Amino acid sequence: MGEKREQFMRANSRDLILQAALQLFSKQGYDGTSIDDIRRAAGFKSKASLYTHFTSKEEVATALLHQIQENQQGFIGRAAIPAGDDPLQRLIVIARAFIEWGMTYPQEYAFTFLRIQQEILVRGEATYMELPSSQVFVNLLQLVRAQGYPMRRTPDVALMSMAIGLISRAVIDRLSFGSLSQEEIVQQVLEACFGVIFAEPVALPTIST
Repeated sequence: MGEKREQFMRANSRDLILQAALQLFSKQGYDGTSIDDIRRAAGFKSKASLYTHFTSKEEVATALLHQIQENQQGFIGRAAIPAGDDPLQRLIVIARAFIEWGMTYPQEYAFTFLRIQQEILVRGEATYMELPSSQVFVNLLQLVRAQGYPMRRTPDVALMSMAIGLISRAVIDRLSFGSLSQEEIVQQVLEACFGVIFAEPVALPTIST
């Protein structure tokens, strides 16, 4: 029992650190936050107690990114369970879930988006494709294109990137939608994304949730 309690306390402490880091990164930015800021915000009295979990701010940020991505994948995966086998239908369901997740967890979305953008600038490569959700999106775009829908003659990876950029702007500026409900915002953003993807209007099937 003692070992299990210790494991629970360690996991709980780790989550406290990651949540404190998310709040600070969102408020002060990554560069404006120090490892000592995170320690104090998480309630750790000494650096040694924090270093049993993470030895640097970079380690904290990497762990936070992985945790957020796991939660995002779980959210999208649950939403996709009732979707049919039709590629267009699955694309709609998964895209809607992706947008809904961003609108529901804007801090997490913003951190993930900015972190990946930073990695792209530093590494000079399309790290979006390392994300499972990105691979799913591109695969579905390829299947929809193969079915003869009037998609733009833009590479599928670029279409995905443009759609993510649109979604990200909407999440960051979600207050600009005024009094619209989240459901209405998600639907409008989804329609805008398909306006980017398709060269001509496409009748999107109604999917019960």
